[in-house]
Amino acid sequence: MRKIIFLGLMTLGFTAAQAQKEFKAGLRGGLNISTIEDIEASSKTGFYIGAFGNIKLTKFYSLQPELNFSMQGANDVLLSDRYFPETNGGKADVPLNYLGLTVMNKFNLKSFFLQVGPSLDLLLTESRYNDSRADLSLNLGLGYDITENLSIEGRYKAGIADVIDDDTDWLFYFGDINYNSVFQVGLSYKFNN
Repeated sequence: MRKIIFLGLMTLGFTAAQAQKEFKAGLRGGLNISTIEDIEASSKTGFYIGAFGNIKLTKFYSLQPELNFSMQGANDVLLSDRYFPETNGGKADVPLNYLGLTVMNKFNLKSFFLQVGPSLDLLLTESRYNDSRADLSLNLGLGYDITENLSIEGRYKAGIADVIDDDTDWLFYFGDINYNSVFQVGLSYKFNN
C-alpha cells in the first residue's frame, strides 16, 4: 500500500519536474453513485477524495495525474441461498473500496473543460463476494471552473475489468462478467504556486 502511494507521488513529482509549463497541485472530492453491471442490485452511495497535479501544457490541454480513494460497489445484491444460506435467498451489500491511479487528459474551453482518461484501481477491502483485487476503468467527465482555483465536475467511470471474478460460479445470480459503473459529482481545488 505504501509502495503504491509512494509510486503515485513520485510519478506526480517527476511529471511536474519535466513540465516546462504551469503546474498546480490540488485536491478533489465528492459524491459517488455506483453499481455493478449485470447483477440484480441497488445503487450504492459513497464518496471519493483524492489529490492531483494539473500540468497545463498548452492553452487548451492539460495532463492531470491523480491518486484517488473511491467508495464503490452495490447494495441489496440478490444472492443465491444455495451458496449463501444465511441470506435465505435474500440480499446483501457488496462494498468495494479502491485506491486508484488515474491519468486524465483535460481539454479546456474557456471556463468549461472535458476530461478523458484511464485508471487502475486496487481493492482495499476484503469481500467474500469477489476474488478480483483490481479494476481497470475509463473515465469521461465535464466540468466548469467557478474561479481560477475552484471547479465543479461530473465524471462517469466505466469499468472494463470483471470485478466479481467468480471462476467457480458461486454467485448464482451474477452474470458472467460484471463491471463497475460509477457516476461522480464533486469539487476540485487547485492551490496557487
